[in-house]
Amino acid sequence: MVRMIQVIAARLLEGSMVPYLGPGLHRSPPFPPGPEALAAWLMAHAPEPGPVIGAAGLAAVAGLLEQRRGRRALVRLLREAFAPAAEPTPLHLLLAGLSRLPLAVSAFLDGALLDLLRASAMAGGRSLALVHGVAPLDGRGVFFAEAEGEGLRPAAQADTVLYQPLGTASPAPSFLVTEVDLADALVALESQAPIPPEVQRRRAGAGVLFAGCPLAGTEERLFARGLLAGAAGPHFAVLPGPPTQAVERFLVAEGITALPVTQERFVAELSQALAQASGRPAGGPPPPGP
Repeated sequence: MVRMIQVIAARLLEGSMVPYLGPGLHRSPPFPPGPEALAAWLMAHAPEPGPVIGAAGLAAVAGLLEQRRGRRALVRLLREAFAPAAEPTPLHLLLAGLSRLPLAVSAFLDGALLDLLRASAMAGGRSLALVHGVAPLDGRGVFFAEAEGEGLRPAAQADTVLYQPLGTASPAPSFLVTEVDLADALVALESQAPIPPEVQRRRAGAGVLFAGCPLAGTEERLFARGLLAGAAGPHFAVLPGPPTQAVERFLVAEGITALPVTQERFVAELSQALAQASGRPAGGPPPPGP
């Protein structure tokens, strides 16, 4: 495993490894840390959840709420769920300090990585663009949009593009979470339509590093599969526990090497490997981005 972490470190330093980060990096986040937790949160906060929702996953819960209360009510609840900010984790900080970070992916709806990268951009660091998922608009098959606002640039002009395929609560709330949303995206992924062009360009020749993503749910695997379709590899997934049969099949099908290690140990060993590869003292902070 030491050799694999050295490969990851070298790829990160040269900008050819795409971090794909999920909410599992956080120990106790102030927002629902994953699809199952969000489904439970919606059930607890929806005006009339009803008994049918209780046995359903996130996509079904969100879809039923949209049917009963409308899209605006669903968006309002999702904004409320992800309004609290979370402190960046050690891996967030480590990656944000890299000298190059052409593309990063935030796998869920929280803004932890966005807040960190945006603050750096506004302080004069590496420029940032946010491209996020949206529900298909008026049947036109539009699955993404570029966010505008302070600290953000157009994707083609930014040093770093942050891609949030399922959407974002800020700065412009938009979400791709219901069964209908995901079914449309699944069909369109055959033509790569939901993957933004700039994301497609930056993933070419790169590998993907999954961390904080158990890859256990449909929502997690859907856009991961779309991103991997045009990425050269190698690909790795930090999975502290044994994968389920469904996850194991996904890993094999997509050529992803599982790293059976805790997040804490992975970050410690990655930090050491980055230090050795960049010639700085072990344990010291990585050089700041441009």
